Amino acid sequence: MANSVLTNSLKPVGGESVVDKTIRRIIEAISDGRYEIGQKLPNEYELISELQISRNSLREAMRVLSTLGIVEIRRGDGTYVCDQINPSVFDSIIYGLVFDTSSSSELAELRQALDETMIKLAMKKATDDDIKELQRSIDNMEILFKSGNTTAASNEDYNFHIKVVDICRNKLFSRIIKGVYQFFRHSIHVNVTTEEEFAHATENHTDILNLIKNKDEERIAEVVANTLRSWGDKVKE
Repeated sequence: MANSVLTNSLKPVGGESVVDKTIRRIIEAISDGRYEIGQKLPNEYELISELQISRNSLREAMRVLSTLGIVEIRRGDGTYVCDQINPSVFDSIIYGLVFDTSSSSELAELRQALDETMIKLAMKKATDDDIKELQRSIDNMEILFKSGNTTAASNEDYNFHIKVVDICRNKLFSRIIKGVYQFFRHSIHVNVTTEEEFAHATENHTDILNLIKNKDEERIAEVVANTLRSWGDKVKE
């Protein structure tokens, strides 16, 4: 009986950095499906026994996991696996990974890959109403730019891409894309401040819309590369 329990339990933690190892063990258990989203974790006594660590180490690990938005500590009840990602924490992680150590070319490559995936997924899920909404976004961009309101036009440019993300109807993918796009927002604004660049922007948005509307997967890489050609030079300005 004891051996059977141990087989299904978490592996004991030993050596240095006990708190870090405990955090990793629990994250692995969640990723492996041993603890599901929204599930209550075993109590302190059970976790201490399984992991073979001290109460202080376990509590410190849980504090870190709570700060990261991975678990929720409910006083008087227990600790649960969070049922949603903490956006502020997730965006901070994205910022560190994406922006701190990346070159402009690496960021352009990242956006190319994300945009290609996003458009391909949007093709499969877009409704007629979604297509109309994207067209309205392009029309609004033109109206705002011609009225001299470049800031509002750039915001509409940004919103166009967010609408494409929403069409994908995938919460995890949406969180990742929106987190990354927050750090591209300034460069998107810079990219539509002149008439020539704006003309390219509206043309590129129309190409993306046509891809989604016609489900033209063969041209995705070509169209995305064209949309990012001038933007890539401004991504870290």
